[in-house]
Amino acid sequence: MACLVKPNEATYVSVLSSCANLDGVGALCRGKQIHGYAIRNEIEFTVFTGTALIDLYGKTGCLRSALNVFNQMVFKEVCTWNAMISSLAANGREAEVLDMFEKMKVEGQRPNEVTFVAVLTACARGKLVEMGLKLFQSMLHEFGIAPLMEHYGCVVDLLGRAGLLKEATGFIRSMPFEPDDSVLGALFGACKIHGAIELGNAVGEWLLELQPRHCGRYVALSNINAGVERWDHAANLRKAMVVAGIQKIPAYSLIDCT
Repeated sequence: MACLVKPNEATYVSVLSSCANLDGVGALCRGKQIHGYAIRNEIEFTVFTGTALIDLYGKTGCLRSALNVFNQMVFKEVCTWNAMISSLAANGREAEVLDMFEKMKVEGQRPNEVTFVAVLTACARGKLVEMGLKLFQSMLHEFGIAPLMEHYGCVVDLLGRAGLLKEATGFIRSMPFEPDDSVLGALFGACKIHGAIELGNAVGEWLLELQPRHCGRYVALSNINAGVERWDHAANLRKAMVVAGIQKIPAYSLIDCT
């Protein structure tokens, strides 16, 4: 006789997290089915189950559903607030991110490294330079959190998007450790946006030293030079790819038929 095994909290969290990391509309559909199943079976939403739901809805752009789950939760931990703040940041709600951050502190929750990544990302996308720099400084001085590479990358992105390339470059030089590809990539992207060819070439060459097999770096650097009709530079980069045996990854489109 078959034994009926009911899903527990770990089951829901694992499956919802899997749905949140899937591509396509099918992920949202499956996540909603799991949510519905839990409601029909009167499953109590714990901190971790609720947080997994917020993460799912946030990553699939369903902010209203994410906020509904968040507001219905009686108990919230830092991870819950982080999921909601990250969801707002990923969907262009910069003002709401800052409001939620303030509410989090009022509620007595202490922000952590993940919180600041989300808040700094929101400041970068909203070009809120002064606020972003103030928050970055508060990490260590107010909360005793030593910034990690990811936080430095957010600040470089913040300055770069605002066109403050000189400041972004100086900020990288002031870092207590060598920048990685994410930090340099943020500056490189800003150089492309703002047409800083000389700086873009310098940063691009630096990136190639760190990622000599990264086809995207070659292509982007080649395109920067081609954009200002530096055809020799652009051609040399393409030739370097061929000599090194590096192939450009083909682009593709996806139609979700679920």
